[in-house]
Amino acid sequence: MTPADRIAKVLTPDLGAHSADAVARHMLAKHAIDEGSAPTQLEEFQEFLRRGLVAFVGADRAASLAAECIKQVVRA
Repeated sequence: MTPADRIAKVLTPDLGAHSADAVARHMLAKHAIDEGSAPTQLEEFQEFLRRGLVAFVGADRAASLAAECIKQVVRA
């Protein structure tokens, strides 16, 4: 399973399968994020995700989803 697949799985309950898949694939590619990304790059990506998710799920849920997405990227 790719990082995009794992992130989509995290986001699906809140965004729906199609939106979650599109967000995961597009944002990872746009920001050149993969398992080898530097910690600072991952922190910036997490904050980017959090800000984008706030409108859909609220601030608290957005923060937890963004953190879980980053865990899925660095998962071996």
